[in-house]
Amino acid sequence: SRAAAEPRRPSPLGSRMTDAPPSYYVDPYFQESDQILRSYEIDYDKITKFNSEVLWWGVCCPPCFFPCNVVTTAFCAIPNMQDRARATHLAITRDGIRYVVDKHPSGCRFTMCDIGRTSKTVPFDKLTDCDVQEPAGTACCCCVPNVLTTVTVDTASGREMSIQGVKDPFAFKQDVWAMKRGDGLAGVPESIVATSMTRVEKDSKAPVDRGSSSWFGAFGGGGAGDGSEAVPLLREQNVKLDKQAELLSQAVAYLKVIANHQQSTTT
Repeated sequence: SRAAAEPRRPSPLGSRMTDAPPSYYVDPYFQESDQILRSYEIDYDKITKFNSEVLWWGVCCPPCFFPCNVVTTAFCAIPNMQDRARATHLAITRDGIRYVVDKHPSGCRFTMCDIGRTSKTVPFDKLTDCDVQEPAGTACCCCVPNVLTTVTVDTASGREMSIQGVKDPFAFKQDVWAMKRGDGLAGVPESIVATSMTRVEKDSKAPVDRGSSSWFGAFGGGGAGDGSEAVPLLREQNVKLDKQAELLSQAVAYLKVIANHQQSTTT
């Protein structure tokens, strides 16, 4: 791809990107960002080749064949698809997985038809699944073999990302789960700091476990918090208090009798 063919240049991201092993891909698109921990290469050539074959087979099938379709496919649809593929970028940041589709032409390729830049970040604490779907079967009436691997990212609300053509999808998946666990990325020390800060924030927001305290464990229902263990203890305490109150009332009565007796003898 065009990005892969460019020589590796010093990055303003500091040691996070330049000190990484040479095997790690550095996307020039993210070089101006200080939040990127690692970027991932997308196989633009494979994406454009596969989608071009699907488009041409769809246009050249007898039911859909019209000369105008051939013209629009050659001069609009395929260039738009190529620009759309090369506008996609994928990276792991301090906050989560970032997927960007940069500004690119569409429609008739006039400026008024351009599609603006979109960016989406899925936080690691919201992540529920990250998996790889390997290609199988064919597309477009069994004419074009499926060759694109798809990376899917899910949260509790559903599918958040579906990214095709990542060159090393299993490395991306491994890095995502490493950040999710808080282990950080190999060769990126700052990622460990980022995940450590995430752990501290989670611990500070976590509810207090009252079952760990002996007082809360006895009178707060332990870890369950239902008060089942405290009920018999409170009943026993009430019985003892009732007995003490009865003894106190008897003592007060005896004291009154003694006081009255002493008053009668003095008079």
